[in-house]
Amino acid sequence: MNKPLFAASLCFAAFASLAATSVEEAKEAARLADLVKRQCRSVHLHYATPGDISAARATIKVTKSQPDTYFSILGWHQGYCGIQDWGEGKRVFIFSVWDPSDPQDYAIKAEDMKHELRAKVLYSDPRVSVSRFGGEGSGAKTLTGLDWQEGEGVTAKIECAPDGDDRIAFTCSLKTEGEADWTKVATISTIRDTKVKGLGFIASFVEDFRRNYESAKESRSADFYDISALPCGGREWVKVTQAAFTADNTPSTNIDAGSKGKGEFFLKTGGDTVNEHAKLWTWIE
Repeated sequence: MNKPLFAASLCFAAFASLAATSVEEAKEAARLADLVKRQCRSVHLHYATPGDISAARATIKVTKSQPDTYFSILGWHQGYCGIQDWGEGKRVFIFSVWDPSDPQDYAIKAEDMKHELRAKVLYSDPRVSVSRFGGEGSGAKTLTGLDWQEGEGVTAKIECAPDGDDRIAFTCSLKTEGEADWTKVATISTIRDTKVKGLGFIASFVEDFRRNYESAKESRSADFYDISALPCGGREWVKVTQAAFTADNTPSTNIDAGSKGKGEFFLKTGGDTVNEHAKLWTWIE
């Protein structure tokens, strides 16, 4: 007597599950479509390195900037550095190191991390302002006013060294085109990730953080070159000649990347950009 009712219940449950799935899929499709209209897709170059590395350096030349754009010269497992366009002629250099927090944690606040676990600034140039950040993981940030210009090279170098038993210190140095000497920006110490040796990886990226439905219509681009890495325990710098083209999950197709010669690469996103060179998730040489 109960079998037909039981079968009907199963059918209803299956229908309800399918309907719920369809609703969620529709919501996700709408969310992604909104991202395409709201912001440029973040694009990255992940560099092939000679095993574990203790230092890296690279030069960026911005070829097209827009207000509220971040051009990362070097990112690694526990931090990143690069130049930022704030608009109205204000431009800066930023060097940040994460606490032992998830960089994808957009809810965390700067004050949430316990003091003993926080990234600590061991040294900073007198011209550098120091602060903490949250909202994208948490950590320590240094900001330097830097009047960088499109078409001019800016070079950054990151070096790491042990800081006691459980910490690692990252030192960032900077020089602009025409300068012979490095300026030491800051040294920031954080809890060492025991699963990673040295920098872990190195990458560059271009990010639109205005995201106001107008910024997606504007193109941004930069060249990356003179990229090299120092193997852990080694003395000779090794030139980087390969990079993988990756991007965030915004499903925009107006992105591009490619080679400008052995060891020289470019990234472009937004506006009238056409993907006519490297395809996503492929290696560039």
